[in-house]
Amino acid sequence: MMMNKTGKNILVLVGIFDGHVAGIIEIIKDLKSLGHNVTCYVLDKYEKRLKLTGARLITYSVGEIKLPPNFPEFAINTLTFGKSCDIILERGLKSEEKYDYLLYDSFFDGEEINKIFKIPTIIAVYSFPVGEMTEYAKGSIQNRTRPLIPVNKKYNLNLRDFIFIHYSGDAKYKLMLTSKLFHIQSNRIDDSFFFIGPSIEERPTDNSFTFKKDENKKLIYICLGTVFNDNLEFFKNCIETFRNSKEFQIILSIGKMLNVKDLGELPENIFAFNYVPQLQVLKQTDIFITHGGINSINEAIFLNNIPLIVIPQEMDQFDNAKQIEKYGAGIALDSKNINPEILKESLFKIMGNIDKYKSGTETISKSFKEAREERKKLFKKLFDE
Repeated sequence: MMMNKTGKNILVLVGIFDGHVAGIIEIIKDLKSLGHNVTCYVLDKYEKRLKLTGARLITYSVGEIKLPPNFPEFAINTLTFGKSCDIILERGLKSEEKYDYLLYDSFFDGEEINKIFKIPTIIAVYSFPVGEMTEYAKGSIQNRTRPLIPVNKKYNLNLRDFIFIHYSGDAKYKLMLTSKLFHIQSNRIDDSFFFIGPSIEERPTDNSFTFKKDENKKLIYICLGTVFNDNLEFFKNCIETFRNSKEFQIILSIGKMLNVKDLGELPENIFAFNYVPQLQVLKQTDIFITHGGINSINEAIFLNNIPLIVIPQEMDQFDNAKQIEKYGAGIALDSKNINPEILKESLFKIMGNIDKYKSGTETISKSFKEAREERKKLFKKLFDE
C-alpha cells in the first residue's frame, strides 16, 4: 500500500466487540480522507468490514476458544480479549514500524500497551459514555482479569480489567462517540474529553431479510443487543403482550444464544429472528423497545427519530436510559419488573403523546448532529500537532 509522506502514521487497535467496531470505522474513514496513513490491528471476523475504510489491515485470529466448565457465556469475550492483547503485544515487539499516534478502543489499556509500542501520542475512542460501574461490573473484575495474568507476566506489564479501564476515563485524550448533552456525568468532563457525536457504520442492504411490514399496523421492534440478550422470559412476555394484536406488528431480535423454537408457536403478527439487520428495520419502526445500548440509541434517534422504551440490562445502559427519560425521548423500565400490563401501558403512553416524545428525540439528535459537525476540524487539530 502506498504511504502518504505528508500524512501522519496512525496505528489503530480496533475493539473486539461488535458495537465498538461500528464506532471506530467512520473515524478511520475520516482520518484517511484527511490524508493520514492508517494501520489497524483487527480480529479476522471484522476484516471484511474494515476493508471498506481503505486502511492497511493487520488481521489476527484468536483461534477456537472453549469456555471452562461453569463459566457464563459472556466469559468468551473476556478470554478473547486476553488472547487479543497477547497477539497484539507479540506482534508489536517484532515490528520495526514507526507510528506518530496510537488510536485505541477504550477497552484496551492503552498506557500499558504503549510500553511495548512506544508511540508518542495515544488517543482512546470511547464507544459509550463514562459513567459509574454497576455492581455486576465491579463484582466480575476478578474473572475478567484472569486471562490477563499470563499476558502481564509474559510482557512484564500491568494490563487492567477492560471495563474498569473504560470507566476510569484516565486516557490522556478521549474521543467520545456521543454529545456533551447526552453524557450523564458532566462533573467528570475536562479538557481531555472531545465529543464527536455518534459514528454510524454504513451497511449494505441485506436482501435475505424478507420481512414485509403491514402498512395498516404500527411496527414495534424489540431487541436486547448482542451481549446481555439471553432473557427468554422477557421475550415471552413481549409475545403475550402483543399476541394477535390488530394494531401492532412485532419484530423480535433474540440474538444467538436463544433458539426461536424456545419461544413456542408465534401468532401471525409476531416475527422472531436470531439476527436482524437493525438499520433496515429501524427505517420502518414506530417504537423501539431496546436495552439502551449506545449504538441502538444512536441508530434509532440520530438516524430515525424513533421514541424508545428502554429496558437496561447492564453497564452504560442504565445511564443511557436516564438520559432518554431526562430529555423526553422515551420511557425507562426496570428489567426486573416487566409484564404485559407494564409494556402495554408504556407503549400506549408514548403513542398517545407521540409529538412530545418525537420532540425529545429531536433534542438529542440535534446535539449529536452539532457534535459531528466539529469532527474533522478536531481531527485536524489533534492529528496535526
